[in-house]
Amino acid sequence: MEQPTVHKVLDPRRVDVLDGIRALAVLIIMWFHIWQQSWLMPVFRLPFLAKLGLSPTISLDFIPRHGYIFVDLMLLISAFCLFLPHARARLMGESLPSAWQFYKKRLVRIVPPYLLSIFIIMFAWALPAGAFPSIQKLCTDFFSSISFTQTFFSTSLLDNRINGVLWTVVIEMQFYLIFPLLAYCFRKRPLISYAVMVGIASAYIYGFALRSPDTLRMSVNQLPAFFAVFANGMLAAYIYVALSKRLQRRWWISLIATLLAVGFLLLIGRMEKSVGGTSPVQVWQLAHRFRLSLAFVGFILSAALSAKWFRWLFSNKIMGFLAAISYNLYIWHQWIAVRFVEWRIPFWTGDTRPNVAGDTAWQWKYTLLVVMASLAAAAIVTYCFEKPISKILLKNKRLVRSETKFITEDTHEDIPV
Repeated sequence: MEQPTVHKVLDPRRVDVLDGIRALAVLIIMWFHIWQQSWLMPVFRLPFLAKLGLSPTISLDFIPRHGYIFVDLMLLISAFCLFLPHARARLMGESLPSAWQFYKKRLVRIVPPYLLSIFIIMFAWALPAGAFPSIQKLCTDFFSSISFTQTFFSTSLLDNRINGVLWTVVIEMQFYLIFPLLAYCFRKRPLISYAVMVGIASAYIYGFALRSPDTLRMSVNQLPAFFAVFANGMLAAYIYVALSKRLQRRWWISLIATLLAVGFLLLIGRMEKSVGGTSPVQVWQLAHRFRLSLAFVGFILSAALSAKWFRWLFSNKIMGFLAAISYNLYIWHQWIAVRFVEWRIPFWTGDTRPNVAGDTAWQWKYTLLVVMASLAAAAIVTYCFEKPISKILLKNKRLVRSETKFITEDTHEDIPV
């Protein structure tokens, strides 16, 4: 008797590609910040292409040049992962996550490494190096950073002397504060809640931010500007759980999904290329933020349904490791990149910076050293500080072990990077 074909179902509790996609987003952002210091252009010459009637030069400089747009992808993944258990509760009848446990885990997961970076940079470098021009600037940067209000002060958001990338964590913490309410509304009335969140973002962007060009650098990275991004992440989680109830992994679904995933990648790349045609770039970010987040959603969902080999690209052990250290990698990479230039690592002489002089050998050495130092710092902080602190504060060894692998419903959540 012929045995029926067994098809694997989608796992509504874990989306295996998310680890790699999150890691990829962080790596591109890191590439952007390193490129700002090195000016190392990813331009490659492939002479054999000329024989095919194609340009022998391939330039990927648009990826690092505008890599900052992938911050939106990190925030979208955050909303996706946080709302996933709520979507299961709504569509599969599972128990709702506790708001108290949500706040506890977010604080334990986010705050210790965040504060550690502030205190190390503040007292081991900023104060001894005289980084602050005044006591007022010192107090503003320090207290706004530790209170997660950095985005409310232009001097701290645009010229933070401690660590410029921490504004993203601040946006996440502000989102966490209202997330249980948003999740409740989204569970009860998903389409209405989605429309309201997108409406808030649109009103802020088109009714205020784009009408005030002098404050664009400030307004582009405020919480209301990301409401549509968070809404798309939550809706994507809802769609994924709905698909997991109805679809199985069949070869033709995997083929179509893989082609769609590649198509969305090309679309995202095309959108990223178009950033250079807009000045200031904040206009592009605000005007295209909603559409870009939809492209990210399309890629995530199609990648989750794609062929096994394609999913493996984002769910292998290397990507898992990078995802595990991604939070601390995000926190430390830019500070390390800037300090290495300041400390002349690799060593260079004279008054003209090597990147300005076009010293390609220095650019490559610098880039490799910053990448290695950033990965090492992130791994050390993650496994020697963040994980032990989480174990102590949560007092649940099984939970902490699971969180390291991103496999349980309670811990398949975001880290803002």
